[in-house]
Amino acid sequence: MATVNKKDLERQYRRLKKQSKREVEAAMDRIARKAGFQILRGAQDRAPVRDGVLRESLMIGNPDNIFDLILRGTKAEITVGTHLEYARYVEEGFTQRKGQFVPGHWDDEKFIYDPKAYVQFLYDQAAGKNPNIWDYGMILTGKRIPGVHYLARSEAEVESIMDELVKEELDELARRLFPDG
Repeated sequence: MATVNKKDLERQYRRLKKQSKREVEAAMDRIARKAGFQILRGAQDRAPVRDGVLRESLMIGNPDNIFDLILRGTKAEITVGTHLEYARYVEEGFTQRKGQFVPGHWDDEKFIYDPKAYVQFLYDQAAGKNPNIWDYGMILTGKRIPGVHYLARSEAEVESIMDELVKEELDELARRLFPDG
């Protein structure tokens, strides 16, 4: 006949309860980090590339990268993105100011911003060269430039697979907590 020691069972129960709480907190941390990394990867893939600065700023370790994780009880909050000032306009879009002059020049079909171009225009004008303003930049038309939504689309994609991420982590947690089961 097998005997069961109630004190041993209670001790095992307390140990498992303590261990499972730590494991659940660690699992939450892993799930939130996986989700954040996947959002950043998706944003990197979707971000338009002119010079690569925006895409690089979405990489972990880049000084302009944002990757903050806060765990509070049963909730995890993750903030990802970039500190680049213009990233918001690429994400959300913007409306040009009609009539605003932007100094620079066209290189094939790409406009190269050059703040010194307007100074050169003024210098050439003062020298009596009768310069054409269009050779020193462009005047905006006031049109709406749509956003790319590289972060929002990546976040939506990860939200759509969040149940799968949680299930994978919970399955792994169950294997660790109950290795014989």
